[in-house]
Amino acid sequence: MTEEDHTSLDRQGTHGENHWDKRYRDNDDTVLSWSEGSESLSFKWIVGAVSKTSLVVDIGAGRSLLLPALLSAGYKHLTHVDWAKSASLSLQNSLGSRSSNIDWFIGDLMRWQAKTPVDLWHDRAVFHFQTDHILIGNYLKSVHQNVDKNGYILLATFHLDGPETCSGLPVMGYDESSLIATLKSFDGSNWVALNSTVWTHTTPAGRDQKFQYLLAQRR
Repeated sequence: MTEEDHTSLDRQGTHGENHWDKRYRDNDDTVLSWSEGSESLSFKWIVGAVSKTSLVVDIGAGRSLLLPALLSAGYKHLTHVDWAKSASLSLQNSLGSRSSNIDWFIGDLMRWQAKTPVDLWHDRAVFHFQTDHILIGNYLKSVHQNVDKNGYILLATFHLDGPETCSGLPVMGYDESSLIATLKSFDGSNWVALNSTVWTHTTPAGRDQKFQYLLAQRR
């Protein structure tokens, strides 16, 4: 997700749950800049990295088609985490009875706790809203509390050459080296970059947004 995605932090005040819930209630996916097809770059990387029995969580998932695509591909342990109740319920309704095959959490990702360690943490355009050391530290703490000791993280943030703001909020851009260095900065943790690319996402409105994608494994 991009412009209509989530800060995931209570200290963002009005840019919290109600803000993002209204975004989804008032707009369909044809005008939300984060919208993309089901077989996205994230989908391809996840399928290439982990087995169908792996636990995969999508942070700030909204109405993204990623989890439905993984479900259709045979993945059995999927978790949807999002601020916006309207987005979560909308996606659940669209899936019908298949929605029972996904675990759903509505609220701040900092309050989400995995039942068992996560094999792959996916986040497209939440992390770049963490714009100071406190926010970044809180996010990384949640990652390290929930991801398995040999697990993976797939992050997609705005690139250094990407937008400087999103939905009226400041964002922090990254390249591969700064993103992996930030991951490693938490409590002496070790992450190894497995794949990275700069990806240009074309929004439904035809605007190009440059992203930095990184797949890393915790060692």
